[in-house]
Amino acid sequence: MKKTLIFLFMCLPLMAMAQTTLTPEQQLEQAQRQLEEAKAALEKAKQNAAKAKSEAAEKAKKDAEAIQRKIAETKAETERVAREAAKIREEANKDSNKKEGTTTDSTTKKEGNSNAWVVPTTPDKAAVKANNKVADSKNTNDIYLQPGIVPEVNGQVIWTEEVNVPNATASELYDKAYAYLTKLTEGSNQLEGSKVALVNKNEHSIIATIREKLIFSSTFLSLDYTQCNYVLQATCKDGLATLSMSRITYSYDVQGNVTNYTAEKWITDHYSMNKKQTRLLPVSGKFRKATIDRKDSIFQGFREALQ
Repeated sequence: MKKTLIFLFMCLPLMAMAQTTLTPEQQLEQAQRQLEEAKAALEKAKQNAAKAKSEAAEKAKKDAEAIQRKIAETKAETERVAREAAKIREEANKDSNKKEGTTTDSTTKKEGNSNAWVVPTTPDKAAVKANNKVADSKNTNDIYLQPGIVPEVNGQVIWTEEVNVPNATASELYDKAYAYLTKLTEGSNQLEGSKVALVNKNEHSIIATIREKLIFSSTFLSLDYTQCNYVLQATCKDGLATLSMSRITYSYDVQGNVTNYTAEKWITDHYSMNKKQTRLLPVSGKFRKATIDRKDSIFQGFREALQ
């Protein structure tokens, strides 16, 4: 009996080995199972790689489309401003004496084509302070009630300021005007799109498109303002610089409802005053006051910048 027990204990390891050893069929099945798992993992990896590649391609496509749209918008804006410049110059030429056509300064002769409007690249640096502050409301409304204080030229509201600067050359006045308009477009009340859009160094002319907040009232709890858009054009000659303000429009947002106005049909005498022209209308009147104040502020800063 004792010998039998010893024999059984000695056979136990062999029995365990026999139980863990796989038959050839089992080994084949296991290998096939592992192969299928590996194939599945490989297929999943390929799908993930394809998905990542597709997403990257889609993102690159969207980025390229966004860049193309930006280029197209910039080109369209440049063309629009160029058309406005040509129209403004054409309107100005109708009222000007063409005797000046026979006198061309030496700088223009050297430069060649006098119609070369270009988009400025790097702003010139100059020690100039732009008057970006909206003028304070005056104590009386009398000045705003003056007939024709909002002038119309050929059906358009256009303000013009001429500044005489004796002994100053056209190039010197151009540099100062360019620095002033550049600084103006960088003010705290300026919005996206406000910039010096086109320059013509041969004609000493500059066009700036302004997009800014025109503030009516500001308190701790509220801010009443409109987006005001307009075009400033500076033209310089020896001893004389002219700045015009035109193409004035407004976008007024009241609790999410945006209303668009033009200066011609909103701040002129007919639209902003009562029939007797003794008082300003409540809404259009405040636009008239704020626009006149802003015009005065810009023209004052222009005069100071040229001295």
